[in-house]
Amino acid sequence: MRVPVRSLALSLALSFGSASALTPAPPSMACALPAGTLPTQTRAVFLLDTSGSMRGIGDGRANIFGQVKRSVLNYVKAAQPDQLEIMTFDSGIRTRRSYDLPAAMPRFETDLSALSADGRNTHLYRSLEAALKPLQGADQYITNVYVMTDGIDNDRTRRVNAQQALSAFAKRGPLDSLTYIALGTDIPKDAADALRGSDYASGLTLPVGQAPDLVGGGLGTATATASDPAHIPAPFPDGTPLTLASAVRGLGLSAQTAQGGQTSLHAPARLPFGTPALLCAPPTPPAAGSTLIGARPHRVLLSLNFGQEGSGMRWLNSGADRALNPGETVTLRFFAAPNLDLSGPKVGVSLPAGTSGLDASLERESGARFFAVKLRNTGSQVAQVVTPRLILGTGRSVELPSVSVGTGTAPAGTPPSVLAPSSDSAEVSNSRFPAWLMVLLALSVLALGLLGFWWALRRARTPRPRPMPKVTGTAVPSVKGIQYGEDRLLALVSDSGEVSSVSTPLGGPFDVGMLARVPLLSGLRAEQHIDGLRILTIPSDIEVSQGARLLQVGDVIRPGTLLGVAVAEPARAPHAPLGSLVGLGLPLTFKTEGVTLHVCGPYGVHGLTVQAGITDLGAEFNAPALLGLKVGVSGPHILLADVPAGMTLQRVSAEGVLETAPLRAGTYLPPESRLTLPPL
Repeated sequence: MRVPVRSLALSLALSFGSASALTPAPPSMACALPAGTLPTQTRAVFLLDTSGSMRGIGDGRANIFGQVKRSVLNYVKAAQPDQLEIMTFDSGIRTRRSYDLPAAMPRFETDLSALSADGRNTHLYRSLEAALKPLQGADQYITNVYVMTDGIDNDRTRRVNAQQALSAFAKRGPLDSLTYIALGTDIPKDAADALRGSDYASGLTLPVGQAPDLVGGGLGTATATASDPAHIPAPFPDGTPLTLASAVRGLGLSAQTAQGGQTSLHAPARLPFGTPALLCAPPTPPAAGSTLIGARPHRVLLSLNFGQEGSGMRWLNSGADRALNPGETVTLRFFAAPNLDLSGPKVGVSLPAGTSGLDASLERESGARFFAVKLRNTGSQVAQVVTPRLILGTGRSVELPSVSVGTGTAPAGTPPSVLAPSSDSAEVSNSRFPAWLMVLLALSVLALGLLGFWWALRRARTPRPRPMPKVTGTAVPSVKGIQYGEDRLLALVSDSGEVSSVSTPLGGPFDVGMLARVPLLSGLRAEQHIDGLRILTIPSDIEVSQGARLLQVGDVIRPGTLLGVAVAEPARAPHAPLGSLVGLGLPLTFKTEGVTLHVCGPYGVHGLTVQAGITDLGAEFNAPALLGLKVGVSGPHILLADVPAGMTLQRVSAEGVLETAPLRAGTYLPPESRLTLPPL
């Protein structure tokens, strides 16, 4: 997974006040790492009270709105969420804008600066329900919800109460949170009771005129990346006691408290790169004049991006075929962190005592952090699994990935085995063997060699394909209709009549397929208009109808309209979910510029700068359809590390001709290549 994983913050401006206090979190909030695949992206959503009291007008006690906007801006700059929404409310939701960061950061700053507080009411619970209900994507985002207002709910209809508002976030994930922030006022009893009874929400009151610290206040779930077990991010005051939750046996804290914003871990050998862990700390008591209700532990979701035995060694081509028949060779490529000493004459590769028929060598340029270990089956007489070790300049050794060595005689022309240095090999006796025994051994080896050569000719030595990873999750839905409601939000209607809401921005163009995570609708684009929903683009293989009339580009749909959808299924065969790439459409094309990979589709382009180490594109884009397709960096090029069986990547020539031969793992990605995915 890519890290740092950031957070989805739904910041709803609410009020705070009264004396310092802290109520304990329920037992369900203990430090525990959720099972299953954790989100790889974050989204921040801020719902701000824009009633006039936020500027001190009417019953307002302080002009706090400017400070609130600065708090929001500071949070976004520090947390750097992948996706951001800003919502404002008074008598209900007034505006709702979405931003894909960091590309849309300038637009966000401009829109935030232009926000004003001039409303007349604070219909808090109704607005909170409307904000939370459309939120979904718990498998993609970590969600932190912040509620900020200087008033209490004054909706006379009482259509929605506090408990109903909190319950509206039904599609939240196990690490999501909500913080109700009251600016210069107390949290009403009904809201406080709902917060205490919740398993994800808490409340905070602040003195009059004081804005919340969303960056250093310990609110919500933070995320961080760790590349060294001795330096684990722990953004807590010195001396804060820590706990660690992980699914890996032998992984734990070496230091039980935070010091200098860090702690340290002890890790088992062969810890998988990118292992998730949850670092927890007790809730911090609020400052004088503040109250914290339903306090939750501070949580940091860590991605442990260090290599085997905690040495800082990253395996770059984990998809390499390590089953070696006679004569076959595999080159394992690695990147060494600065703490891995690869200098000195003792550096090399060691094989266990008694290993025969396997040649191992270290390939590395002086001063380079990239290195490779080349292993060759020169003709083993016994089937064996060999685990080589890298000998460091300090004399310490690091275990390398094992290889499976098949029996038989290597084909003619295979270089003979070169004895690799071994730190645990026994001394070889200087006594000479009898001549008759040498002749007998030579004849035996010759007979076995002829038998192995005959066997080798009958067996094709093709690399064993990597299986396509098993994709779990909800199948791609079949959409038969789109409901554009009176609230100007969209919902999809399946052929079975099931209705699922779509988080719809109230400003700016959007791709329906991307928002709904439905590849069949990618390329269908629209935007909110003063009179309804304006259709911007309709792909040629999609028909959208209103009654008996087919819609055209430029049509404006009135709120409260049900649209029919017909998709040319053969042109858009269902595939596993494409995650954040769904709006690009199919087919996908890869274009490379140095170490930058551009994923291109008929309706858009997504850019990715490939970092050192192995990047699983499926995990990077949260796209199960691409799981197992891995790339790495080799100098100024992108290296294709692994291609699952059933998936094909083919070079596209400068003339635009698709070459027949597929690209294989271990080769550089060309300037342009076409990806073919297996249908479900």
